Amino acid sequence: MSDRIIELRVENNRLKREVQNLENKVLGLVGMISLESSGGLERKNVLNEHLINLITSTSTQLNIVSPKIDKFYSIELKKLTKKGIPILIITNDRGNIPKIYQEIYDDLKQTAGISIINNPNVRYLLVFNAEEAIYSGSSLDKEELEKTVLIITRIKESAKLRKIVEIFSLMLPSFMRS
Repeated sequence: MSDRIIELRVENNRLKREVQNLENKVLGLVGMISLESSGGLERKNVLNEHLINLITSTSTQLNIVSPKIDKFYSIELKKLTKKGIPILIITNDRGNIPKIYQEIYDDLKQTAGISIINNPNVRYLLVFNAEEAIYSGSSLDKEELEKTVLIITRIKESAKLRKIVEIFSLMLPSFMRS
């Protein structure tokens, strides 16, 4: 009888550890994907702050999908390339970008360390690196992001980041897909 009690206690301890490990995994996932609002009067810079933090914290490669990019963000991207960090941008064809953004497009296209891929179907904003992704409607345009009320999706979970990389890859020309 005492052997059976010892056996049950050992089994009970093992199950407690498994439950604790499962709880830790669940708690680890909480906060890996978050939704919040940005724009309007009270939260006008939330998305811009998240984007700047993501851009400045990138240490390997930065990937961007945006219909257009403004002067403010082009300056931030150039600063990143000066640190030797490559940037891959998927954006609309030059002819589909409003004229005031075409000069910025041309400047970015000529910047060493920035590769631009044209895709006429870009309708959203996605900025990501190896650690985090930010997805929203709109463009990489500071003023537009301040004025428009948007939903921000921030992703830090590695499985979801891999899925984002797969989707991003589908937007690339076939010879660039990995």
